[in-house]
Parts: sequence; C-alpha cells; structure tokens
Amino acid sequence: MHTPLQKYFAQRVKNLFNHFHDFELNGDDVSLHDLRVEMKKLRSIIRFLQQIYPKQKLKRPSHLLRSIFQVGGEIREAQLMAQWLQKNNAYIIEKEYFPPERLKHMTEAFMLRSDDYKKDLKEVVDSLDEFVNTTNEILAEQYFIDLNARVESMCRKNLLKTDWHELRKLIKLRIYAYNWVQHEEDFEDSVFPYYNKLQEAIGQWHDLEIVKDNFSQKQIYLSQDLEVQKDFNLVWDKLTTSLKQKEKIIEDLLSRQVVAD
Repeated sequence: MHTPLQKYFAQRVKNLFNHFHDFELNGDDVSLHDLRVEMKKLRSIIRFLQQIYPKQKLKRPSHLLRSIFQVGGEIREAQLMAQWLQKNNAYIIEKEYFPPERLKHMTEAFMLRSDDYKKDLKEVVDSLDEFVNTTNEILAEQYFIDLNARVESMCRKNLLKTDWHELRKLIKLRIYAYNWVQHEEDFEDSVFPYYNKLQEAIGQWHDLEIVKDNFSQKQIYLSQDLEVQKDFNLVWDKLTTSLKQKEKIIEDLLSRQVVAD
C-alpha cells in the first residue's frame, strides 16, 4: 500500500509534465503559473528529504529544479508586469520600459530549451523516486508537526513586512506537507481556510511589491518625458494605494490570532 507521500509525489509528477506540455502549446500565464506551482511542490518534497538524507545526495536534483524554476520566475515576473500595466492603462510606460517583445523573446527562449528542461525534470523525478519510496511515513508526520508549530509561532509574532514573504513560504510548506500525512477520514484541517487566505493575501501584496521594485530599477521617476511622467504619477498613486490596502488586509488577518493555542 502506498504512503500519502508516495501518492502525492506521483500526482505531482503527472501534473508537472501535463502543465509543461500546456505551456509548450500556449505559452500563457495560467499554464506557467500551474507549472511553477508543481515545481514548488516538488521543491517542498526535496526540502523535506534533505532533513533526513545527506544533502549531497539531493544536491543535483535540487539544483536542476531550482534552475528551471528561476527561469520560469523571470517569465512570470514579466507576465505580471504586462498584466498590471495593461490593467492600469499604463501603455506609454509599457512601450518605453516593458515592451511586449521582451516577454515574447523570453518565452521563445524557454521553448527552445524545453527538451533540455524536460530531460532535467525527468532526472529530478527519477532521483527523488527512490527516496520517496523508502521514506518512513512517520518521518513525514514528524516533519508536518514541526512545520505546523513553526507556522503557529510565526503567526503570533509581531512580524515586520519584510518577514511576510518568508511566512508565506512556510505556510505553503505546511499546506503541502499536510497531504503527506495519514488522516482519519472525517478529519478536517480546521485552520487551512485561515492559512490559505493569509498566504494568498501575502502573495497579492508581494506581486505589487515586484511591480514597485521593477519601477524603481528602471528609474522611471527620473524620466524627462512629460507623457511618461504623467503616466507614472497616475500609476504610482494607484500602486501605493493598492499596497496600503493589501497591507491592511494582512495586518487584520495576523491580528485575528485565530490559530488555536
């Protein structure tokens, strides 16, 4: 009989290659997002296995997966900028600083290497398979208990905004690891709705922080072009207002202290 971790891993592998195929066909933001989510879940398994086995044995699959994930992340960031600029009608800034051709070229470059990436992903999967199939499920249970305690502890702290993204990553690890543990049929993860809402709110805030960072890196505020200045002033006000709204949502969620003692 397969352990929950084995079942979870098998589903991840199936989804991973399905979403990779979808991205090859469409090159759109949805299929890339789904692909990166599956890679995140595989990376969470590697992180767990590194707590048990010598890290050197997992160094190569970890490196291969991280490399592909980062390339996908660069495309995802460009997609995010394009979506935000178009949504806020910042066409002058988009044309001048974030031309659509750049995103197109990044996607095409990924496609040109897709066979290599699939080969690397297959190596990752084959490497992890042996570890997943020989890992005692009690170790997964202990790992989840530890993660759960760490998330609870972090949620109770008076966190700085600079800590929010790390909290989100920890929550996602906890959500993933929940699936590696055997539960009674009627057992319900009662705090999942809260954690999921919190991590989604932090994710939305973090996306806006990425937009803000991109504006800063391009130094758009220094432009002498009056049309660019006008466009920038309008979208900067929208961005800062949206950031404040997202921050308020996160602060309210953290202040609820709904996590049971």
